[in-house]
Amino acid sequence: MAFVTGATGFLGRHLCRQLVAANWQVTAMCRSIPENALEGVNYVTADLLDPASLEAAVPAGVDAIFHTAADTNTWRKNNPRQIATNVGGTHNLINAAEAQGAKRWVHVSSITTYGVDHEGMIDLDDDSEQHGLDSWVNYVQTKSQAERLVKNHTQALNVVVVNPTHIIGPDDQHNWIRLFKMMINDALPTVPVGAGSFVDVRDVAAGCIQAAEQGQVGANYILGGHNLNFDQFIDAVAKAFDLTVTKRRKPMGLIKLVAQLQSRFAYLTGKEPDLTPESLQIISHEYRTDSPGAKQDLGYVITPLDQTLNDIKVNLTERGIL
Repeated sequence: MAFVTGATGFLGRHLCRQLVAANWQVTAMCRSIPENALEGVNYVTADLLDPASLEAAVPAGVDAIFHTAADTNTWRKNNPRQIATNVGGTHNLINAAEAQGAKRWVHVSSITTYGVDHEGMIDLDDDSEQHGLDSWVNYVQTKSQAERLVKNHTQALNVVVVNPTHIIGPDDQHNWIRLFKMMINDALPTVPVGAGSFVDVRDVAAGCIQAAEQGQVGANYILGGHNLNFDQFIDAVAKAFDLTVTKRRKPMGLIKLVAQLQSRFAYLTGKEPDLTPESLQIISHEYRTDSPGAKQDLGYVITPLDQTLNDIKVNLTERGIL
């Protein structure tokens, strides 16, 4: 039996689909029942900020809790909400899990908990030192605080932590879809300077299940994919989508200024900006990873990039975006 938070999100929906296919009994937590509910999934309404609703939603003796829910905000105006959700909500869920006798906790953290404030390229593995608690970016801080909270309950909940990298894949509604749309319209304002690991959302979902079934208690597993800088990633997407993309390149100083101005102007409109100093910091850091622990302990497999991009292309075409 599995209990999934963030079940209507990008990763959560793919995870629920794979759990059902693997014959797990799935209870999916959401704030409202989705119109496009997945067959075989039992949806329950609850809120991470409402302890009583959590305790009522978590099944007694559940085999595994998959905590994928998180506030991914990168605009400082929403920091109080993000702290409440990512830190307070995780604390509330821990209490509910312990009260209901949960047997396993798979915590979906982030590669950013290893830090985003370093200079130049770094190589990361599961044993790399984490610097996320020192970050000025609130998302990074709160994900790091949540991970530390969960690790304090490692023995009670048999905790395993997974740290996904840049998640791409079909059915994306809010994440890299924005970059793809700009490329489709040849309106990419500049090529980002960062580099990272681009992973298929379905590989991450599979890695979460593998972590529940085979992961070592107390371990971190980086769930990565293909190491590319943004020049290389944009080239790969353009080739897969059959696009011609104008590669504009603006000085980092100018991009930082634009991010500051957009963030400040957004206070007048009340609408979260497309670019903030925080989102720029996250996207600009450079790292590589080969997910050695996940491959060795979990049997983690990385889907070829061409296959992932082709599946995204098919999905975007079906949705009328491409």
